[in-house]
Amino acid sequence: MTKQANEAKSSITPLVVSAALILILIALVVFWDLWNRHPRSIDCGDGKRYRIDTRQFDTQYFAYSMQLEATVNDKSKISVKLNPNQVEKLSEAMQSANEFRKYVVAGFNSCGINKDQYGQLGKKFQALDNLAREINVLATQPARSEESGAKLASLVDEYADLVRKLGAN
Repeated sequence: MTKQANEAKSSITPLVVSAALILILIALVVFWDLWNRHPRSIDCGDGKRYRIDTRQFDTQYFAYSMQLEATVNDKSKISVKLNPNQVEKLSEAMQSANEFRKYVVAGFNSCGINKDQYGQLGKKFQALDNLAREINVLATQPARSEESGAKLASLVDEYADLVRKLGAN
């Protein structure tokens, strides 16, 4: 009986240790995420500012752009409304905007971009998000008129032009 009890304990022990390690790992991930979300203040010479979490920036300036990205990635939805060159142009513009967004947040968090520049760029990202909203509405409409197709193409061109101008300042 003691031998069986010891064998039972030895088979349960690895399970308990594994479960404990998994719980500790989950707790660390949750703690790390909460720590990174907590705004930390820094002084860059233009006044006190709080570091920006990329997720917060996405929510504020890029919500519709993320929806549009999902629409573009589902090429069956949008390919009937845009020619392949426009789909590629839109996809490349969105990728460039995403990369520039990361640059803006990293620059702001490291004092490479001052508050005024950040405000100006925020307005440009808001304009991009508004265009993305309009493109998304037209791209997801079931019926397509020639007029809406031309408007959609025009909006895609405008979106790509605005993305090209992001880093111009």
